[in-house]
Amino acid sequence: MQNIHFIDKSFDYTDVDKYHLSLQVFLKGFSFSVLDRTCNKYVALAHYAFNRITSYRTLVKLIGEIIDSEPLLQCRFNHVKILYATPDYTFVPSAFYSEGSQSDYFKFNQELKAGQELHTNYIFGNSTYVIFSVPSVLSGFFQTRFPNAKFYHQSVPVIEELTLKSKMEDNGKRVLVNIYPAIFDFVLIDGRDIVLFNTFSYKSVADFNYFFLNAVDNLKLPPLTIPVSVCGMLSSDNQIMESMKKYIKNISYFVRPSHFEYAYGFNEVPSHYFTNMINLYQCG
Repeated sequence: MQNIHFIDKSFDYTDVDKYHLSLQVFLKGFSFSVLDRTCNKYVALAHYAFNRITSYRTLVKLIGEIIDSEPLLQCRFNHVKILYATPDYTFVPSAFYSEGSQSDYFKFNQELKAGQELHTNYIFGNSTYVIFSVPSVLSGFFQTRFPNAKFYHQSVPVIEELTLKSKMEDNGKRVLVNIYPAIFDFVLIDGRDIVLFNTFSYKSVADFNYFFLNAVDNLKLPPLTIPVSVCGMLSSDNQIMESMKKYIKNISYFVRPSHFEYAYGFNEVPSHYFTNMINLYQCG
């Protein structure tokens, strides 16, 4: 996809304390959005794609160049959250969680690679902790640029938003697919409960189809009737979307929440593109 950048003319560089800055980072891209907390309105959005890079050091260099050239990102925001998308994580129910044991929990089903550090979020929606690894070079960079920022795993806003919606409407079994370049989350909801949350890595449409359809088959979900919602930076004619439509007949988009207002520039961006980053503001 093409890069996106707009800042509403209402943004006030002299009063940044009233704004919340959300950042989204993964190896293939960097995004940010700004919420005016006084009127509950998103007033800025940007995305930069890095399709060819394979190194987090290169990623940090490119993001640094963006920040140095973007006056908005040089403002001293007091309210900053960073969404980091990675398949390297584990969930721990709060009843079994013990502070100081994060490394043991994580290593139960993940490998803590050299140059990685662990971060932890509490997910209020289902009383669960998620422990995930972040490259130290990435964490150190953002701590220098945004000292008040906290890292959040991509599962947190997904689960919080799904839990909130499920409390208001019990729609039986359904699936959410949250798609990033190179990884996607597969979430199964049954009534008001999140039954499964898993993340798969893929390099091609064939990879995506294999993991997605395998999950549908193993969970014995009926492809003709199971509702599947999709969010992520996918156009309607994207190859992944086209392939899903061959097998799944009840597909819709999981769009950004309606309880925020949005500056005019958001009308030019499909409403399912940055759902997760926009929902990040609501996470504790």
